[in-house]
Amino acid sequence: MKEALGSDTPQGGTDSQRRDERDSLFVFARLKHEGQAGEGHNVRVRNVSSGGLMADAPEDFRQAARVEIMLEGVGLVRGAVAWAESGRIGVAFDHPIDKTLARKPRAAKADEDLFRPTTLDYRRPGLKAR
Repeated sequence: MKEALGSDTPQGGTDSQRRDERDSLFVFARLKHEGQAGEGHNVRVRNVSSGGLMADAPEDFRQAARVEIMLEGVGLVRGAVAWAESGRIGVAFDHPIDKTLARKPRAAKADEDLFRPTTLDYRRPGLKAR
């Protein structure tokens, strides 16, 4: 059975207000009030689109608050809190992003950086050279 229009959007919003498909994902981001000094809060992003995101966030983020979000793979994104309810917020970005960048896995270090051959001659203690 299909849900009624707008039943999954907080504050009585409707699906017709969404301009872009949202991708469900769980990634971490840094969220802070715009212009605030420091690192901000670690938040879990639940879904993202080119125009915004939904995240678990502390209660001090209220509707219409200006925010900055550091999304890995995307970078710093500015926007405004569109809604806030029950420890979650919806953020509308000031400018569209490429949402596929948020899904890209972290770049792993190359093997040569992780494993370097040693130049020292290591021997087990107690053994004598022949």
